[in-house]
Amino acid sequence: MLSETIRSLENGFQLFDGYHFSWLMLTVLVIYIMYKMYSGADLAGQRKIKIRWALVILLLESIKNVLLIQQGEFSYDSLPLHLCGLGIFIVLAHALLKDHRMDMLLYCLTMPGAFMSLITPNWTDVSAFNYFHFHSFFFHLLLFAYPVTMLLSKELKLSVRKIWQPILFLCVTVPIVYVLNVLWGTNFMFLNKAAEGTPLMLLEHYLGEQYYIIGFIGLVLIFWLLLLLPLIICNKSKR
Repeated sequence: MLSETIRSLENGFQLFDGYHFSWLMLTVLVIYIMYKMYSGADLAGQRKIKIRWALVILLLESIKNVLLIQQGEFSYDSLPLHLCGLGIFIVLAHALLKDHRMDMLLYCLTMPGAFMSLITPNWTDVSAFNYFHFHSFFFHLLLFAYPVTMLLSKELKLSVRKIWQPILFLCVTVPIVYVLNVLWGTNFMFLNKAAEGTPLMLLEHYLGEQYYIIGFIGLVLIFWLLLLLPLIICNKSKR
């Protein structure tokens, strides 16, 4: 039975099967370990942990691209222009800066983006014994665990009034990425069409390609509402 399961992983996995669930459990474990390490460190130690964490995420992406170049498979699609790819630089900026300018970007963009990638990965058809399969899981695992650890450690200073920051970020990046998608035939941020094997396919199915982006924007707003509700409730309780 075990040998059959291992052989089946050569062709990838199914959403929420035992293999996928094990990665989700590993994510919870990593968050627990990193939270204990981070909360138990002094300020200098916490800063070192954040910087090293950010550099590991950057290193994972760099190794992936080096391998793609060596195999002659590097293309425009390989550039870090998905939301999670941009999350690399948000995490790095958060780790290096000593203020809280990146907090809302981490909370409203990087955390939900990485979460959705882990819950509904679009690399289900990649062999589990392929480096790029491992990279996809581990990269998004660390990218999600970072903001969650900061949140649990009460490191993030969040405010509904600061929602303009992620909105401004998207207003600047989305038009640029959309144009690049048209020029290069890519689909960064899944702006031009839904990612295969993800719930976004339902949006495209029911709304059609023409109105897919409107549904996508609506989905983002719902996510943000769910994220902002705890902040609103917390503010009201303080008053």
